[in-house]
Amino acid sequence: MCLIFFLFGCNLSSCSKVPLRQYHYVNIKMTWHGAQQYCREKYTDLATIESMDDINRLKADFSYSWAWIGLKDDPKSWKTLTNDTNSWRWSATGETSKTTFNNWKRNEPNRNNGNESCVQIRTGGLWSDKNCEILQPSVCYNVTEQNKKTYTLISTKKTWRSAQKYCRTHYTDLAVIENSAENSAVDSVRQLKGEAWIGLYRVPWAWADKSQSSFRHWRTSGPNNFGGDQFCIVESEGGHYWDDDECDKYYVALCHQVSKVKRVLKLVTVTDADLSSPAINNQLLLQFGAMLRNQGYTDVKLQWKIQPR
Repeated sequence: MCLIFFLFGCNLSSCSKVPLRQYHYVNIKMTWHGAQQYCREKYTDLATIESMDDINRLKADFSYSWAWIGLKDDPKSWKTLTNDTNSWRWSATGETSKTTFNNWKRNEPNRNNGNESCVQIRTGGLWSDKNCEILQPSVCYNVTEQNKKTYTLISTKKTWRSAQKYCRTHYTDLAVIENSAENSAVDSVRQLKGEAWIGLYRVPWAWADKSQSSFRHWRTSGPNNFGGDQFCIVESEGGHYWDDDECDKYYVALCHQVSKVKRVLKLVTVTDADLSSPAINNQLLLQFGAMLRNQGYTDVKLQWKIQPR
């Protein structure tokens, strides 16, 4: 008995010569959400672009200067503590708040200039988002044997990432704050040094098709969130650079169609297990399927096939 693998889609190493996506320009002006709906009806989704190879395969044949692609930074995801992939999460856990506690200053977070993805605590224990490259003090924390957090001010000014590294080396991590008492404790150690980093951060921008690619191709001035409401991404005709713009503006669109590549692999095994047992067969199929998906195969269908002796 052998196991036949039918693989649709592929990982980068096994199918590097086969484009995962085919791109299509749609010369109809639409809002970002209108373009997303159109692309999902006619193709797969608004375009996801994951590498310079994808960029080099694009054709600048649309009749306008900019076209929508599938990258968006939905304010619903980051103006509150949600479970969305680009929402706020704690450095120590990589997860959102367990208690949903927050203490944002009025009109914060605001993504000012399009580059504020880390959080500081300031006067009155209020939080605001800030450019992660700003140099300022930070607050680290440890956990006692009684499962209580203790906080320490690090007065040396660092970027958020450098502060995170320091706290992880000498303490547990940058401060985690889950309730008003902890917030007051952090505020009390912060007061002599003004604003200070805490452990809240986020990774902005999410692809419409849920791709986790971090590839970006910004033009020099973008993104800048000009006017405070630029949450969707357009691609330029010349150079295929990206910039942010208001989602309700009308542009043409760039869609993608996922290319499916069928592959058949044979696996020969030596085992004492009873491979004629349906229960064992189903369990093996589940295990092999999980293994292949962990290797980057996007759509896996498995079946048993009995070969002639």
